[in-house]
This record gives sequence, structure tokens and C-alpha cells, in this order.
Amino acid sequence: MTETSSTAMPGTAGQRIGLIGAGRKGTGIGLSLLRHGSELHIKVNRTGAGAERLTGMGAHEHTSFSELARHVSAVVLSLPSSCEVEEVCLGQHGLFAHLPRQSLVLDCTTSYPASTLTLAEHAKKHALHFIDAPVTRSPQQAEQGRLNAIVGSDESTFPIAARVLSAFCENIVHVGNIGQGHKLKLVYNSMTMGIAAVAAEACQLAIDVDLAILRSLVSRGATNSGVFRNFAAFLLDEKPDALAISIRNANKKDIDCGVRLANETALKVPVLSAAAQKFQTCLAEGKGELTLPHLALSSSDDEPRQK
Repeated sequence: MTETSSTAMPGTAGQRIGLIGAGRKGTGIGLSLLRHGSELHIKVNRTGAGAERLTGMGAHEHTSFSELARHVSAVVLSLPSSCEVEEVCLGQHGLFAHLPRQSLVLDCTTSYPASTLTLAEHAKKHALHFIDAPVTRSPQQAEQGRLNAIVGSDESTFPIAARVLSAFCENIVHVGNIGQGHKLKLVYNSMTMGIAAVAAEACQLAIDVDLAILRSLVSRGATNSGVFRNFAAFLLDEKPDALAISIRNANKKDIDCGVRLANETALKVPVLSAAAQKFQTCLAEGKGELTLPHLALSSSDDEPRQK
């Protein structure tokens, strides 16, 4: 494992870099790239809010993937899932068919490892470098250049990728060959969502308990976790925007993919499977678009607890 940090100067000044996926985190990535002097090229975004911020800071906007590809030597992908990554990269109008030879594609999406390996093979046929570099932390930290990247690549490509990642990442960890970054991210996210399911039910169990006192007690022991602290802050109405990922996305991108990965290797994960069922129940109750801390509200609850 190789670890580096953004204390080294990013090598992106003047480099022509594409960004596809100007959502909340992608917009932060783009702003960090611009701040480090990159010539940023983006694809028109469905919602437009992130794209407007980026073009306002000097990014160039394109109407197609093929047009964007002709202007860059590296592309950062920040998309919802592997399905969107495949749509962007493959086909006659996709990135792979139009990027200059030896270009670099960094997939910062939480993607599925099997898809990543297939895409890397397709990229190789076009003389391109495709690596997985999923990131952790929040959109705000993306904008501050303080994400963590988990990189799967060969040894020779990692330093090249790290120079781009350093523009928006505080810590960059090389964890193995292509696909290993996305596999480790799924393990990480599955653990997070498993903890979230347990923390949610613990908060429900503590309905007649002073939650602030419970938080104080938990913070002094080995059970302490950032997930529980955020749930408590939400329920006490201290932090309404805590863990602002939707339950639907957390299910689809994280714990559901983790259980699927385990099933493909015939590994039994009954606890994670039970946690996944918690998410499925919330989806069935119509909570899919609510944020993660709403897992801790029972179906009859409408509002967080007050202090």
C-alpha cells in the first residue's frame, strides 16, 4: 500500500482536465481543480446548478462526451453508479472512442468492481489508462480539496493519477491493482451503512432516554462513531443537514452492492443482510428520498426530537 497526501503540489496547473458529474461532490472537485489552475472542461449537467458555478469560475462547457474528450488529456468521473460510468465511457459517442491515446480516466464514483475491470480492459484497447479512485468525505470537503481517495491502479500509473487527485484530495492511498479501490470502498461503505442501521435502531430503542446523555456516554467508549454522533445531532435538531445522502442512494450504491459482492464470493454476511433489509423497509415506507438519519425515525415520527 502506498499513501501520499496533498502537501505535494498538484501537477494540474495548465492541464486540460475533464469532469463528468457536476453533482454536489463533483462540483466541489471541479472547484478545487480550477483553484489549482486546471483548464477544466465539463459536460452539460441535467440540473445545471453545479455547472453554473463551474462555468462562472472559468470552466468550459460541452454538449457531448465526444466533444469534451477532444479537449482534454485526463477525465474525472463523479457519477451515481457503474451504470452511468459505462454509459459515459462506452459506445461510439463515449469517452473511450474519442480521448487522445494515453489519456487518463479516473473513476471517483462508488462503482462495482466487476464493471471497473471490464471498463479497464476496454480502455486498454483504446490505449487509455482507466483507474478506480473512489473518494470519501463530504461535498464541502471536496470543495476544500480534502477528500480521501482509494486508488486501484498499476504502479506506473499511480504517480500520474496522484498528481491530479492531489488537487482535491487530502489523502491518497494506493491499495492495489485496478478494481481494488472500488472493492475496498464497497467494504468501507457497507460497514458504514451497517453501523447506520444499528445506530438507527439504538436511537429508536432510546425513545424514553435523554439522547444527549446517551451521546455523552457513547462518546466515552469504544462504541463511539461519527455515524451515531450525526444521528444524535439530527434527532436533537442540532444539525438538520447531517449525513445528507439519501436512503435510496445509500441502499443502491452502498449496502446493497456490498451484500451482492459477498454473495458472488459465496460469503455469508447475515448481519449486513439484515442491515440491508432495514434500508429496504424504509424504501417500502416511502422514505427513499429522505436523508440517512431518517432511518432513526419510526414510521409514526415526523420530526426530530427536541432537547
